[in-house]
Amino acid sequence: MNLEDARFAGDPLADALADAVHADPGVRRELSRALREGSQTASGPVHAFVEHLERVSADADPDLLRAGARATFTTPQAVHVFDVGAGALISSYRPPRSATILTGTGRLVDDTHHRLTETARWLTAASLPGGLERGAEGWRATAHVRLGHALVRRSVPGGTGINQFDEVRTWLDFTVVAPRSAHRLGFGLTDAEYAQFLAHWRVLGELLGISPGFIAHVVDRPSALALLQRIDALTGPPNADSRALTAAGLDALANGLTDLTRIPHRVGLTLARVVARRLQGDLADALGVPPAGGWEHVVPVVAAVNRTRRELLRRSPSRWEAMVERNIAANRAFLRESA
Repeated sequence: MNLEDARFAGDPLADALADAVHADPGVRRELSRALREGSQTASGPVHAFVEHLERVSADADPDLLRAGARATFTTPQAVHVFDVGAGALISSYRPPRSATILTGTGRLVDDTHHRLTETARWLTAASLPGGLERGAEGWRATAHVRLGHALVRRSVPGGTGINQFDEVRTWLDFTVVAPRSAHRLGFGLTDAEYAQFLAHWRVLGELLGISPGFIAHVVDRPSALALLQRIDALTGPPNADSRALTAAGLDALANGLTDLTRIPHRVGLTLARVVARRLQGDLADALGVPPAGGWEHVVPVVAAVNRTRRELLRRSPSRWEAMVERNIAANRAFLRESA
């Protein structure tokens, strides 16, 4: 599909629901009920929206939904502060138009820690085994994320804020930038693990309202990278709003590290900046990530240690699976404790 045309395409089902919510905030209650009890309990835009979500999950491979994004849990939870946070989320602030829309909402800069916690909760719930099955927490959370995008789109002149192009780019931040960042930190995936991860995210992408034609062909590293390169070629350089979001994002990531590891905030902020500079490369300066005084050169050394430990762990299938299950349990605990 034409990526240029994607800039002017929204999500008709979610957009109709956003109009209904704007006209009557009580529609949100109808949506919550339909997500829990089924589309048959609703009518109009709510029925159409939830019925589509149900159909996407019904058409997906049941084994895939039961497994979830299993590759996500081959990496400790704290590492996701770096690969998803300093990698994917900071990368998502690059597009100037999207950054301006996000800063225009006010909350993202002023309440970044809360918003990133919300994102982490959604991503965790949607990635866990069974998370995208009909009625599951991740499935319901994805519906609310999709509606949120439509409400932002409705508030932007022209009605094309967070359009299909933006949605695909964000999808690639999670499916290419985050795994690539994890690899650079010593937590790489096998080709088979990555293929399963992409299969899960193709379902998640459709639940988020992305037209399947944009992502159906993304099945491995070459196809994923090719799409990212096409998107990058059509994306402008970061602007002042990108840099404001990056600064706020790094501060929020430092808070996340403090919550997870109890290290002081200033140490967490230094770590977030060091890793972000290493992961973002030449883009780091344009995003306003402060120089790390050469400390970013320590990252490859730590990554080499992580890579060696990971390779040794893979040699014992029982130990490997036990590690994955521990990480899944830790992520379930995060959902409970952050509710």
